[in-house]
Amino acid sequence: MANEVELKLTLPSFAVQDFLQDSQLGDYQGEPLVLDNQYFDTDDLKLNQSHAALRIRKSQHGYVQTLKNKGTALAGLHVRGEWEYDIPSANLDWSLFPQDVQIEDEIKQAVKPLFKTDFNRHVWNVSFGESQIELVLDQGLICTNKHNAPISEIELELKSGDAADLFALALQLAKRYPLVPCDISKAERGYALLYPIISFFTPTDFALQMQSEQDFSLNPFLQETLQRISRRWDDVCSTENWWSLLVLSRQVQAMAWMINQLPMVPEAIQDGWQDLSLDLVKLLEPASLVIALHVDHHSNSRGLSQRLMQLQDSEMTVRLKAFIDDNKLGKNMLLLGQFLYAQTEPVSFNEYLASSLHNLEVSQWQENNEQQMQMLQGMAYLFKRLDHSAYQILNRFINQGLVVSAMTQAQKTMQSISDEDSRAKLGSWVRRLTVEARTLQDLRASLLEALN
Repeated sequence: MANEVELKLTLPSFAVQDFLQDSQLGDYQGEPLVLDNQYFDTDDLKLNQSHAALRIRKSQHGYVQTLKNKGTALAGLHVRGEWEYDIPSANLDWSLFPQDVQIEDEIKQAVKPLFKTDFNRHVWNVSFGESQIELVLDQGLICTNKHNAPISEIELELKSGDAADLFALALQLAKRYPLVPCDISKAERGYALLYPIISFFTPTDFALQMQSEQDFSLNPFLQETLQRISRRWDDVCSTENWWSLLVLSRQVQAMAWMINQLPMVPEAIQDGWQDLSLDLVKLLEPASLVIALHVDHHSNSRGLSQRLMQLQDSEMTVRLKAFIDDNKLGKNMLLLGQFLYAQTEPVSFNEYLASSLHNLEVSQWQENNEQQMQMLQGMAYLFKRLDHSAYQILNRFINQGLVVSAMTQAQKTMQSISDEDSRAKLGSWVRRLTVEARTLQDLRASLLEALN
């Protein structure tokens, strides 16, 4: 078995041609490889449940049989076990796997083709730092009998040297192209087309870990948060779901707040995440009223929020494209991932948590107070991961503050809506908001009590 060490990044399809014409990438290996990949599993997905992926790859050079396990991932850097063998035809040969690869006979008999990933692979050999790196651009499709999904991604595979050079090279490329670290393999995307609820991401139960160990290192907590941000961004790009963008904004605000509490994190990284957090808040400004309606716990506001969102779709799409082009997300994720990869000294979670709670001052809601919002989002994220009793109250406090602060925009929007039914419902909502300040005060008191 060999360990495959690679850093995976997404590349928007609109940037592919510019990337292909870049003469500074490295030693281009000529005509692209044409790769047809058939993935296998049982009807009840035994291989997937074991966090394994089995495929046969066909190219101009013949057939290759590959088995991969899940391994680890950090800001797009994947380290996985890989067993790979040349085979004469598109038929699985189980005898090639070593004895330590335990695959039961009933699984061998039950596996069947599930989905394909067919793509062209452009290859460059790159000498960078102390390392030899294979840079590839994959572009094509993931195919099932009913659905297709596009592939457009960059992989930096370490052939020899130091994995830290993968981050350094990726950062250079991310300054020229909108590359964002990706935690999702092609195999996972294929499974997701067939079974949307399947994910290779297994969240760590930090609440249980805290109970059993009394303390643990903060490093894996931050690493998992990067994974969550990576996966959330992938959902935003594939669905243009504005609610998913709101969740991403909250995750980024939480990360910005958390690393700001850590003196060992370089100031440049802290400042970068602060700027990224503010950019996401500004990106969502046109939809602030829609967001307020959506997070309002009164369910009759949801339909109205969907109708109003249609009025903002065009502007939000333009803003999202500008955000992608600027690529602060990708660059900041890579910088933090590079730092966490090199961070060998564990940071006590208990010490960090005590410091964070000491610095927490829950004040009355102030409109457009980004610093307060970031602090609240950070604490909410922390409490949710720890299954803290204060999370539900804090989350309601945040949402209620968004609702109250949207009242001015709601009054302006009422005057421009031609749909009488929507205008009437929005007017009713605004009238209710006049008494919502009291709810904020009650929630604040409950939150303070829960924290004491």
